[in-house]
Amino acid sequence: MSLDILPPPGEFKTTEEIRDAKFAEELRTKRKRLLLWSAPLMLIALLAALKLLSAVAVNMAGSSAYDHANYNTAADRFESLEFFNVIEPWKAHFNQGTAVYASGQFFQSTQHLAVALDLVPKAPQGEPPAKEECDVRTNYSLALEGLGDEAMAASDPAMGADYYAQAQEMLSNCGEGGGNGGEEAQEAEERQEESQGEAEEQQQQQEQEGEEPTDGESSGESETPTDGESSDEGESPTDGESSGEGESESPSESGSGGESQSTDPQQEELESRNEEAQQSADAEEQASGGGNGSGQNW
Repeated sequence: MSLDILPPPGEFKTTEEIRDAKFAEELRTKRKRLLLWSAPLMLIALLAALKLLSAVAVNMAGSSAYDHANYNTAADRFESLEFFNVIEPWKAHFNQGTAVYASGQFFQSTQHLAVALDLVPKAPQGEPPAKEECDVRTNYSLALEGLGDEAMAASDPAMGADYYAQAQEMLSNCGEGGGNGGEEAQEAEERQEESQGEAEEQQQQQEQEGEEPTDGESSGESETPTDGESSDEGESPTDGESSGEGESESPSESGSGGESQSTDPQQEELESRNEEAQQSADAEEQASGGGNGSGQNW
């Protein structure tokens, strides 16, 4: 027996007790090493658990604010999920974009939903989009539809039609029958298609109105001169005016031709009515301050 395993003076241990004590000491040493090595992993796991719990709490707070129509508050809550939700980062941008859309800020909503669309898991090539992607696409299309409605309210049907077309393209393979977008996506697609048709009709009407000449403007062609005005071309002179040419004309009633000309009763009555109508129009014009504001020359 070696001296290093002898018991200290005054104590007596058997060989088995000394061996067991040494084995227990080795186990304690190994446990300490394992604990030191696993401490960082345990710390990471603890932080991850805290982060997940915080994400759940923040998401509940944002959902509560959204349900109570506090959309700006909900958007702020969902924005903080960009840090807490590391497992599904697209949801933070999706929820934030949805809250911003509900507040009526359609352009800002498209910015958040565009990021969500980039981060959301995509289906394999050749397969229709999954439900998560269709949810993002549906809200994205609604934001584009809102921009189209704003353009229509601003009397810009061309831009409105363009936004409606983008909204329908965003719902590709989601709003059709059998898509994963559900009834909401199908209803949105039908509504956007109808709105696009109305926008295109208004655009055509504006283009046609822009081609027509406005009132009071000449189209560039020769027109019949108004009453009381003589044209520069060789037209028949008005009553009481000479043509200025060398041809002989029938003298007027007050002329010096010496011949009496029989008057037509119907023509006299027509002239009398015209004079009365002209006097009435002049009186109304003077009473209203002169002119009717239509831009026509009288």
